[in-house]
Amino acid sequence: MSASAPAERSIGDLVATLLLIGFSVGAAVVLFFVSLVWAIGNHDNTVAIVLGGYLPLALAVIGAVAGIVALSRKHRAFWYPLIALVLSIAAWLIALSMVR
Repeated sequence: MSASAPAERSIGDLVATLLLIGFSVGAAVVLFFVSLVWAIGNHDNTVAIVLGGYLPLALAVIGAVAGIVALSRKHRAFWYPLIALVLSIAAWLIALSMVR
């Protein structure tokens, strides 16, 4: 039974990691396009656009790469895209507070 437990854990980790990578990349793309709307305004929102648009994309890519590397090394990998997703949303919310 000890041989099947690591296999089940790795399959669950693989599925969770791939779902979180897809969700974090999708959320980063949505946040990017929503932050582009801020460029339409009359005020200079350059810092907010960079913080809310480009940073979530960069964090999603870093989280995806780190998750794939952790999967290949047989480590728990779902943490990396999960942390990237949380940091992306936090960065976008900070940028949103700068726009208003």
